[in-house]
Amino acid sequence: MDSLEKDLMRIQEALAEAAKVISAFTPGRIAAEKKAGGDPVTAADLAVDKVLKEMLLAPGEGWLSEETVDHPDRLDKERVWIVDPIDGTREFVEGIPEWCISVGLVVKGKPVAGGILNPPAGQLFLGSLDSGLT
Repeated sequence: MDSLEKDLMRIQEALAEAAKVISAFTPGRIAAEKKAGGDPVTAADLAVDKVLKEMLLAPGEGWLSEETVDHPDRLDKERVWIVDPIDGTREFVEGIPEWCISVGLVVKGKPVAGGILNPPAGQLFLGSLDSGLT
């Protein structure tokens, strides 16, 4: 199994766990706070961010998430995970089923793999430069 295949498996497993975490929250019935800049953030965003980070981030890799403070040391890493724990938090808060969980992997500055889980529609998209999109 090549490296990108392993990365896709990691992404798929992390998104499956994120689906379990997000299922504990009810869209449209969750409180939101405002981040600096005015964007909403919920306990669901933070819980999904935590599980993705625990499952994806390996020693020597970088992390960039919409829900955590950016550390410039990620710029020195060859491999960087880029995530949005709930892409569409406003919709999630309002109960509109137009949100997803997004994960991407960048290697040497080039996007190489990613996944999107759309729980409201029951859809999972995975892809890499080697595998194409499923």
